[in-house]
Amino acid sequence: MADVEEKEPEWLITNYMPRSQITALAGDGGSGKTTVWCAIAGAISNGNQSFLENLPADEFINREPGKVLFFSSEDSAEYTLKGRLRKNGAMLENILSINLSDERFAEIKFNSPLLEEIIAQEKPELVIFDPIQSFIPSDINMGQRNAMRACLNPLIGLGEKFGTTFLIIVHTNKQSGLWGRKRIADSADIWDISRSVLIAGEAADGVRYISQEKSNYGPQAQTVLFRLDTGKIEFQGCTDKKDKDFVVAATAATYQAPQRDDAKTFILDYLEDGEKETSELDEMMKAQGISGKTLERAKAELKKSGQIIYKRRGFGKDIKVYCKLNDNSISS
Repeated sequence: MADVEEKEPEWLITNYMPRSQITALAGDGGSGKTTVWCAIAGAISNGNQSFLENLPADEFINREPGKVLFFSSEDSAEYTLKGRLRKNGAMLENILSINLSDERFAEIKFNSPLLEEIIAQEKPELVIFDPIQSFIPSDINMGQRNAMRACLNPLIGLGEKFGTTFLIIVHTNKQSGLWGRKRIADSADIWDISRSVLIAGEAADGVRYISQEKSNYGPQAQTVLFRLDTGKIEFQGCTDKKDKDFVVAATAATYQAPQRDDAKTFILDYLEDGEKETSELDEMMKAQGISGKTLERAKAELKKSGQIIYKRRGFGKDIKVYCKLNDNSISS
């Protein structure tokens, strides 16, 4: 070890993707994984700052435009990927691929001589595989322990030899209520061999997130929030919330929504006979086994939508609050 040169880790995407290593990007269908990797590819191809690199105003990214090589068996280059790459600012002459219809595509596996030959010839900064299943040799069982580690080991060698970084796209576990390591589908080896693991998901109201769940070369970076309304990444800020926080919130909302809908239906039915004092309404709701928190949310949503209104009557200590259906809302 006395002869080994000690080095600091280098980053392809600061704090999120270590250079010459494997990064995994996982997410459910529709979570925005494809647009995310198109945006990352765009930043590498044109030398600009990635949407993940939310640096202070006095810092900037100083990188030369680099080549990006991608292999995708899920989306068409003509109908989907070129448009997304263009919208995300890619320098298209620096983006390389083999079309799915090309007979050579089937030869592209993590351990194939053709893959090494292409990387040696083009020397790309980044190589993307979407999804991982399409590039696993046929004799590999993803569910077998250590099988995927052996399968992905050639990428580590290629990274060290050519300085190439690899981004592999994986699906998340279909079970609900899982987060972090358990969210990676098919094999725990994918998590183990990746030096950085990013998970894409949906937060709320059209906002999505990229949460770094593993980082071998430093503290986990902040979660990045973004939107896809225009077909490109629109940065929305950062948060300390992680994938677990969003999964738990979504699970709780799914569980509470039917209860809240039942509560709203009960309120509307109960007020059909005319206005009721709110204390009376609350007592009736609680008698139905509806929690106070669900009750308050149900009333708040009905008020916001204009379906119920409140009236105050009396003075001083004698003030009472009544709730009634909004006649104008019903007639409209």
